[in-house]
Amino acid sequence: MPPVDRAKLPPNLRNLPLHRLSSGGLMLLNRDNNLVLPPRSITTAKGGTTAEEAASAPVALDLRIGLNIRLGNDPSPLPSNMRAQAEPHIARATSNEDFLVGVFQEGRFANGGGAVDCGYSVSHDGGLTWTRALIPQLTMTSGGPYFRATDPVVTINLINTVYLETLVATDPQFINGAIVLSKSTDGGATFAAPVVAYRPGSNSVFPDKEWMAINTFPGTATGSRLLVTFSLFSNINSNGAPIMRVYSDDRGATWSSPAAISTETTLQGSQPLYLPNGNCVVVYWNFGSSQQSERLEAVISTNGGQSFGSPIFITSAVEYNEPSIRTGSFLPSAAADRTTQNIYVVYQTLLGGNPRIAFTRSTNGGSNWTAPVAISDNPAGSGVFNPAINVSPDGGTITCVFYDHRNNPGSHVLVDLYLAQSFDFGNTWQPNVRLTSVSTDASLAPLTANGYMLGDYLGLAQTTRPTVPAVPIWVDTRTGNPDPFITRAGIAPYSDLVTAWEAARESLVQVPTTSLHAQSPDADRDGEDNQSEFASGTGANNPASVIRTGKELDLSTRLHVETGQHVGIAGFIINGSASKKVIVRALGPTLAQFGVSGVLQDPVLDLYDSSKSLVASNDNWKSSQQTEIQASGYAPGDNREAAIIQTLAPGNYSAVVHGVSSTVGAALLEVHDLDQAGASLITNISTRGPVGTDANVMIGGFIVGGGLGANGDGSSKVLVRALGPELTSFGIADALQDPEMDLFDGNGNLIASNDNWKALQQTAIQATGLAPADEREPAILTTLIQGNWTAIVRGKNNTTGVGLIEVYRIQ
Repeated sequence: MPPVDRAKLPPNLRNLPLHRLSSGGLMLLNRDNNLVLPPRSITTAKGGTTAEEAASAPVALDLRIGLNIRLGNDPSPLPSNMRAQAEPHIARATSNEDFLVGVFQEGRFANGGGAVDCGYSVSHDGGLTWTRALIPQLTMTSGGPYFRATDPVVTINLINTVYLETLVATDPQFINGAIVLSKSTDGGATFAAPVVAYRPGSNSVFPDKEWMAINTFPGTATGSRLLVTFSLFSNINSNGAPIMRVYSDDRGATWSSPAAISTETTLQGSQPLYLPNGNCVVVYWNFGSSQQSERLEAVISTNGGQSFGSPIFITSAVEYNEPSIRTGSFLPSAAADRTTQNIYVVYQTLLGGNPRIAFTRSTNGGSNWTAPVAISDNPAGSGVFNPAINVSPDGGTITCVFYDHRNNPGSHVLVDLYLAQSFDFGNTWQPNVRLTSVSTDASLAPLTANGYMLGDYLGLAQTTRPTVPAVPIWVDTRTGNPDPFITRAGIAPYSDLVTAWEAARESLVQVPTTSLHAQSPDADRDGEDNQSEFASGTGANNPASVIRTGKELDLSTRLHVETGQHVGIAGFIINGSASKKVIVRALGPTLAQFGVSGVLQDPVLDLYDSSKSLVASNDNWKSSQQTEIQASGYAPGDNREAAIIQTLAPGNYSAVVHGVSSTVGAALLEVHDLDQAGASLITNISTRGPVGTDANVMIGGFIVGGGLGANGDGSSKVLVRALGPELTSFGIADALQDPEMDLFDGNGNLIASNDNWKALQQTAIQATGLAPADEREPAILTTLIQGNWTAIVRGKNNTTGVGLIEVYRIQ
């Protein structure tokens, strides 16, 4: 940086130590790059100088952390050489947890002061998607009267009115500043023209580092009050400034006269907040004097911010400044919960000679404070800065984010965003978690005499419960210039990793309502719930990113068993590298208790392998393997029924059921998986037999289960088909010439029906390579989740003949 030309500063600020002015104030006062140099240009991998592309490959983040999301494209009114952002802040609506609003400085001037404008982004799905625009009618770039704008802050009241507060330059020489408020009553879709909250009566003072709070406790005397605090600099108090306040009781339409919150005049970095009892507390930094060290203090108002008591000492503090980055070393971050009178404060400082993010807490509304503790676990000597804190409504979960150098030791300009969490009101803190998948290069930001400027502060939207993520907002240079980014950080404890993973990836509206059935959430409706997607490492919002974890565990077909070619034949395939233990059984007499007439009184069962060698045979199940069959839980209900337990190597198998002495009747042929945890799967099942009418149609049942989801939920993509005419080529003389098929769920609801397979899903069925050979044969391609499923095959117009029903696992 060239030497600062103080003659270009407003007369009232020429003696001010510039490092005690906010970075936003520096931008407003910058003249011909005398205070701030523009960001340097870089040549990206694509050969451009302003291309918005990733600077390096991203690293894998903790499973509790969602994607790093850029908040939309730079607004088109911004000049092409003024596309950088800084000083982001964010708020979550109290009454709508998916409603978030971010705000940030837009477009620093290359040959002048301040920013082109301030912008905002709105999300109605918890931060997954955003809209972005300039704050309307603010600066001349967006149709407003002001010359520059900076230091934006956002808050949202209980009825979702959005307030954006900014510091603006009111004259072309930037000698005078004002604080203005923009309001939206339609969820951020539109904003009214800004209203002045404070404007100095003369050019002898200059407002800086304003902040805003709203009383969202309607039962208190000053419910809905808007309060703005700011530092008021002049040459009289060159080491700092008094902190002033103004307030509005008519939702920002009119504002009170300004008043000081304290008689002290060496202050900066105010953080106002409201408590559930209606008290207003302002936390701030006191630069001290030759007789008094730097410290954090607070003042308390029992009338909602109209007047304040004497300053309360919080802690002594050593101001930490980065060697190459301009930071908010004098700006603490404060939050209060909605249940207790607790206040939570973080700030950057030196503890034991090392840069740390320090935390202190008051449990009695600001009267007393705990000794500060380090909540950043950065290596000794490695810098951390610009912390932001927020807290859940009950005060139990506290979240803090900050910039950190630890991933780039030795570099003074490469930083990442990190997270610290406490689940016990701040008594203990979890290990820090990295939030950024790509490090930010601060040297791509504007340069001041105190270093590269990403801004003095960040923002953090609070979590409200384990299913709602904390949402930090920060400035990131991975695209080649500074941009606003957010991520969604799941805050459930590590012991509940699935909930934290889910919260980081899905909005609240997705979680309860988009599941395929009453199982745990499945937002992308691919049949695999979030627990399964987590275990599989697939995308919770991407139905193309899926691993099917459901297994066909139980397969059965009811048919009328006759003689010759009309016996019942079931084929199944075991896929995988390991053997699988199964039980195959043939029921007849048991069916009578379910209202089936004409049952097969004494079924016989034979099991063959792919070479047609007999593996096992059984007539009456108690004649062999009785103890093992009983232990399986699948013992038939009648002694005359047949059952076989076998451990089978991967391959093709056939089970044939016929009646003793060529008797005929209705029978149920079943295959059950006795090794559900095994790696191998029963992937295909087919049953051939006569298809009659009424009760003698062919009924195929199968169960999907054994998945990685909650309660074993999973899914299986299957092709169900019914063959008839095709069987003629295999020597079946009386094949069913025109089969029809219906598919039902476990509650008897029809979910799909087909007559001729080309009528529906032709392309998708052909892509499986399993399309029927005859157009008259039906087929249904579908994804089935855990549960019972039934396919019924009958002949069109009550025709009869031999049919084949098949279920193929496609995925």
